[in-house]
Amino acid sequence: MLRRFLASVVLILLAGCGTFRAAAPLPPDHYVVFFAPRTAQLASDAQEIVREAAAAAKLRKASRIEIAVPPAVPGGSNVVEDRYTAIQNIISASGGAPGLYIRVVLTSDAMAVPGGGDRAEIRLLK
Repeated sequence: MLRRFLASVVLILLAGCGTFRAAAPLPPDHYVVFFAPRTAQLASDAQEIVREAAAAAKLRKASRIEIAVPPAVPGGSNVVEDRYTAIQNIISASGGAPGLYIRVVLTSDAMAVPGGGDRAEIRLLK
């Protein structure tokens, strides 16, 4: 009788375990994309990464989205400005609020890697 009771309790406890789900891990808070050299054009895979960052910002409830590009690139200051705008436009089209953006300069360490002059980083801040 005691064995049956204990077996029933164990089965009930095991059945209850199925109703509890572990929280899904949060997506990353840092994304890297590269522009075509001397332009503000992002390849389709880079555009997808920006969209992933926008979705992650919503899931993470980011209070700010930091967009970092090099301070100067071949092609002039218009290219720098256009790169910020390209990323902001994709995030906005994905439902990101324009008031969340912060423009920052990419670090010299990030620019030192091959292709660093065409690199941009998106950081989601809490």
